[in-house]
Amino acid sequence: MEEISLYRKYRPHNFDNLVGQDHVKITLMNAFKSGHVSHAYLFTGPRGTGKTSTARLLAKALNCQNLKDSFEPCGECEFCKEIGEGRLIDLIEIDAASNRGIDEVRDLKEKINFAPTRSKVKVYIIDEVHMMTKEAFNALLKTLEEPPAHAYFILATTEAHKIPETIISRCQRFDFKRITTKALMTRLSYISQLEGITADDRALEAISKYVNGGLRDAIGLLEQLTLDNKLDLERVQELLGISGLSLLENMYEALMKNQTKGALSIINELHIQGSDFRQFSHEFVDLLRNKMLEAVVAEDRRSLARLIKMIEVLQKAQQRLDADIPQLALEIAVIELTNNLEEFQPVKVEQKVAEVEKVVAVAVTVPQERPHQAIVKTTTVENVPNVPIDLTMANILQNWPRVVERIKTPSLRNSLKNGKPVSLDGAELTLQFATNFHKDKVFESGHRVELEGVIQEIFKHAVKVTALVKTVEIKSVVEDEVEVQPVIADSSSVEDALEMFGGKVVE
Repeated sequence: MEEISLYRKYRPHNFDNLVGQDHVKITLMNAFKSGHVSHAYLFTGPRGTGKTSTARLLAKALNCQNLKDSFEPCGECEFCKEIGEGRLIDLIEIDAASNRGIDEVRDLKEKINFAPTRSKVKVYIIDEVHMMTKEAFNALLKTLEEPPAHAYFILATTEAHKIPETIISRCQRFDFKRITTKALMTRLSYISQLEGITADDRALEAISKYVNGGLRDAIGLLEQLTLDNKLDLERVQELLGISGLSLLENMYEALMKNQTKGALSIINELHIQGSDFRQFSHEFVDLLRNKMLEAVVAEDRRSLARLIKMIEVLQKAQQRLDADIPQLALEIAVIELTNNLEEFQPVKVEQKVAEVEKVVAVAVTVPQERPHQAIVKTTTVENVPNVPIDLTMANILQNWPRVVERIKTPSLRNSLKNGKPVSLDGAELTLQFATNFHKDKVFESGHRVELEGVIQEIFKHAVKVTALVKTVEIKSVVEDEVEVQPVIADSSSVEDALEMFGGKVVE
């Protein structure tokens, strides 16, 4: 039997199993009970919150032969089973990220008037609909306004602001919310019990907080981090780069007491451990937010002002986290918060950075074998531009580590580390990978959208990402001089296999 991923296995098969979106569930249930189901819906919200799953549930309910309570799909009839297995010919799912043009919409308009082949109605699910072109939206407009009686449209997007108002006005809109940590933990605990996984509640809580409200990501991490049917907190913290509560509290105490060296030592410890500074910064700002709300309740104005200042400085530091020197932005923020740098006379940014650079020297005690010596770590500052970067191949290569660092999905970030840009044709950026495994990972649902969004955030320019797998030539070749050097070093097929599967050569 084919083994499927847990997030696919535990997709909700009826409205009762839909997690964290009660407002959507209740409205749709009432629409079915009253017989006023709209022919066009727009589902918006963060990724992994159930938009596509709800669209399929809606398709089941529209075609089910034995509805329960007038709204709940039975899950047993042939149409429910075929939709669940992705085999129903009258359920058409379109990925707008790949089919963005007017030709695809024209083809849809030509076929939509044909009656359903087998089922009661035709259902069109258009995912990532915001990626469609302006011309494609215009072509879709008339169909949405006057659809045939047997046709229903469900549009799903993570970026509703990019959809024309003319399209939105012709749909019933549902905004999907981020799922709460408590609801995520409950679902993960339920899945763990069914799968025979012994899961530490603290580990489930850590995963639930890490995914920022996305159930699909949470279930994926549960499956990925489980070893020998066990899931413990230490493994979750190690692989996700999540900091322990004690480390966060120690950093808070050091900053509140203006202990510069103590706070810098914590950052240095994180660097030695290989922790994700972006994740640590996110967790620490969340801790400060909770402290700030506590200060509001206690009417502690002095602490409140201090906490607001700390949050503002650290949020600015988050925007400057750099892949080459990942700890630098946090070190500067710590020094600013513990040395009252705001009291200095206003100077240019370059002058201020130069002053900070002189004091970024951290004395860290050496491990036990040399207890009387110290390592002095001096950090240099790179001027991170605050203006849009020109979209050129040279600038893309120079800033590619920043692009990779800002990717939030762990599997996508890991695959991007195994490939680099090789060409830029207008707004089309081509990446080269050593294996099909990493190339395909980038083009999984939502991954390319996330990558293109990060590139646009950095360069202020929309791009389309394509990819290829490098070929290994046997014959010798005399390399011509080119402006951009190859980005992936030659390696044998054995080395490629070792890189993909994490193996090593045994003598």
